[in-house]
Amino acid sequence: MKKLLLIVTVILFASCQNTVDSKLSDDVIKSVLKDKAVKLQDAILNQNLEEFNKYVDVNIPFSTGDSNLSEFYIMNSERFDVEQLVEWDSFDLYDINVSLMQDSKTAVLTFYARGEYRPFELMEWEGEIDKYFPLDEPVKYNTRASSVWVYTKDDWKIVHSNWAPINGGVGIP
Repeated sequence: MKKLLLIVTVILFASCQNTVDSKLSDDVIKSVLKDKAVKLQDAILNQNLEEFNKYVDVNIPFSTGDSNLSEFYIMNSERFDVEQLVEWDSFDLYDINVSLMQDSKTAVLTFYARGEYRPFELMEWEGEIDKYFPLDEPVKYNTRASSVWVYTKDDWKIVHSNWAPINGGVGIP
């Protein structure tokens, strides 16, 4: 129990640090990055701009490619003003693998994502706008992804991500 408490304490301490502490093990850094990747994705799905801003640096563009295989774009606060056309029932990142570069200031994460979403259209009915869900069943989302994170003076920040349907999987519309 003491070992578990010590590990949790070290992870929490590491996630609050503003500099890469050479005394932190690579395992602790990897754990912190896995947690940040999940929290960033939650912030994007929930359109939580305040939380999203914790994981991006205004001086470093965050480029991304969605699982619909469209062109790469810059993910920033302006993207939070875009009307979403899907409603997520569930979303989960799993099997997150972190590869640290030798200086422990750059990391590549590879992972998978699964979930379910329902596409909708906005319809006007008797003067009110409502969501219309044309599908009877939700779409089963299943992708593979990667992201690149760098350590800045302000903590770990994402600089790039790429999503693509896994073999036999479905991405976003």
